[in-house]
Amino acid sequence: MPGTRHISGTLRAALRAALPFALFSLFSSVFSANAVYAQAPAAASNPAVEDHPPVWIARSPGHPTLILLPTIHALASDDPRVNAALASIADGVQAIVLETHTKPTPEDTQTVRRIGFYPASDNLTNHVSSMTAESLARCARDSGADIHAFFQTKPWLAGFAVQAVRLHQWRWASDGSKRVHFVRTAAPLVFPGIDERLETLARHRQIPLIYLETMEQGMQLFDDMPAADQEAFLQSVCEGLRGAKTPGEVSYESFQAAWAKGDAAALEHLANARYPGESDAHYDFSQYLFSRGTDIFAATLERDGYFYGKGPILVAVGAGHFFGERSLLQHLRDAGYTVTPPPALTQPTPLPAPPLHEVAAR
Repeated sequence: MPGTRHISGTLRAALRAALPFALFSLFSSVFSANAVYAQAPAAASNPAVEDHPPVWIARSPGHPTLILLPTIHALASDDPRVNAALASIADGVQAIVLETHTKPTPEDTQTVRRIGFYPASDNLTNHVSSMTAESLARCARDSGADIHAFFQTKPWLAGFAVQAVRLHQWRWASDGSKRVHFVRTAAPLVFPGIDERLETLARHRQIPLIYLETMEQGMQLFDDMPAADQEAFLQSVCEGLRGAKTPGEVSYESFQAAWAKGDAAALEHLANARYPGESDAHYDFSQYLFSRGTDIFAATLERDGYFYGKGPILVAVGAGHFFGERSLLQHLRDAGYTVTPPPALTQPTPLPAPPLHEVAAR
């Protein structure tokens, strides 16, 4: 597959939504019995990356201090200074809290199959009105998917499968038999995000890991998404396979630059701005996932008593959950926390013009 395609902006889940990061990994076992994993080569260091990500501090009497870090679920460059910044932020914390685990389990595979696939008596064409059966089949072929399996998936899962191919995280391959398999590619366009890096760091340091969302909750959240939003997502990623760009795209480079510099205002704009030409359903796709995902995270925090011990505790969730009326920060304020924001920058991050073939995240 050519490495010069733009990536449609509808996968705000990669940066903005509550997508369990294990979902892409699950495709190998959901769509086939065999998977091949190849180690992606490290990218060259990007001198534009700085190690001053934004951090909020939340305090409440009788509870550990919470260090709140917005994450990006995939990075445009594999700069080692990102890991150094994360190690510095996590230094001395009692635990690390993430959205969900990044390594799938066999139980996760069964959950995706149960929630994300139609029964044999139903298929994708009965639930998508803006795309014909022929256009859906063309999307499956363009992505290299098995058409029969593609048509049994629900729109949200079909969209994520296509997006994984477009990000070069996965590709369809054959082992010489008639079966095709979803395998990890050696040349992704994006690199492991903040969440996965923090999980690795926690395991290395033997810091407790706490997760705010189960695979069941994450999959059900997608399944409950309004039908129009699911369809807009699928249509956009399919169009992107043929080189189309969707209104509302922003680049992974822009997100990473704003995060690295600690520019919270730029992150908020990139995450929540409504862009010219962006359809209601396209925009609502991410807004639904933001608000519903944040509600799940906040409910888990409340159920767990906002943690125990002396702390501090690092809470790291997607950047999109930090902004808006129903943000995680507002949930904490409503629970009685005093939230201290990161210092505002005197010179905001200039948003770079996207290079010709840059990966886009919205």
